[in-house]
Amino acid sequence: MRTSGMLMSLLISAGTLLAGDFIPMTPVGAECIPVSISVSGDRDIADVAREQLQEDIDFSGLLITKDDGYAEVTVEVRNTTDGIELRAEVFSGGEPLLARNYSGNTIYSLVHAFADDLVYDLTGENGIASTLISYITKTGSGYSLAVKSMDPRSERHIMTDDEVITTPAWSPDGDRIAFTSFQSGNGDLWCYSFSDASARNILSSPGLNSSPAWSSDGESIALTLSRGGNVDIYVLDPASGETDRLTLRGSIETSASFSPNGRQIVFTSDRIGYPQLYIMDSSGGTAMRATRSHSYCDSPSWSPDGDRIAYTARVGNNFHIFVMDADGSNIRQVTFEGSLNEDPVWGPTGRHIAFSSDMDGQRAVFVLELNGLTVRKLSMSGESYCPTWSPLGFR
Repeated sequence: MRTSGMLMSLLISAGTLLAGDFIPMTPVGAECIPVSISVSGDRDIADVAREQLQEDIDFSGLLITKDDGYAEVTVEVRNTTDGIELRAEVFSGGEPLLARNYSGNTIYSLVHAFADDLVYDLTGENGIASTLISYITKTGSGYSLAVKSMDPRSERHIMTDDEVITTPAWSPDGDRIAFTSFQSGNGDLWCYSFSDASARNILSSPGLNSSPAWSSDGESIALTLSRGGNVDIYVLDPASGETDRLTLRGSIETSASFSPNGRQIVFTSDRIGYPQLYIMDSSGGTAMRATRSHSYCDSPSWSPDGDRIAYTARVGNNFHIFVMDADGSNIRQVTFEGSLNEDPVWGPTGRHIAFSSDMDGQRAVFVLELNGLTVRKLSMSGESYCPTWSPLGFR
């Protein structure tokens, strides 16, 4: 869950599942365009390019590699004195569709860039191959905020600490990640800036300052503060440091997520004795209960199109990821393996969900493609959890 067990452990444990069985998640319905690929060039990078391009295409949720595709892709890769060059041509029925040239220092980045261009040119939708996912990694030496690309390259640890860091949230402009750090002995809110390559403390109220969630315009952060002995949802202006309290109950309110238009917030509350999801205006006021089919819900994440909400719910003694329509209907179960599936976050196109799971033995970050319902493991080392996805265009 977005609280990583710290805050939710305070919530009241409540019974068993309220509804017996759930319908499994079904494919989102896109008919994938078949694409055949041919890669040539310097052998040391051609094999890598071919394998990565196939993975990017097949995991796009919009295209799929086939021997006899609607589109025929020809790629040539070469090592040069200035780095690597990738030249790509796409044909359909013998007619040229597009031709692109790319240059850079890493073959993976060039392949991702072409794969995203290919997806856009063939479908009119954005691809996610060039995006990044950040998450927390826990090792024997402490905690780190890691950033991982969609390929076999090692994760990059942008900051490390002996003390707990948790609940990262990537800003819409791509430059910042807000997170909670216990470096000072208190759960303060920090913000890492990629342009400055450094982090700074932005809120240090006594108690927890956790579970940040950016508004789509990047001007507000919804978060959980434990002030005056109570745990509530607040909105922070990161520029001024001013906060406004949105929930006024004696219950625990946490794990907020803005709707894409910024008008509403979905969050977790135990106001009826056990944690459920509620939706309220982003200015506060009356909250409407959104979930009724589970005895325990947490970690809501609003999809980029505003139509769906992903969340964690308890099924018997296990925790799994679910997706529902924003009005609480059409509930679908996404995960079935493992016992601890949590922290769902949508990819920027709404066709993928990243989450943490112990399905591989140790808690790690996985990515689900919703059309083919394909799951891939992303994190590489240590116990990893609390993923957050970069926006489109950030590399």
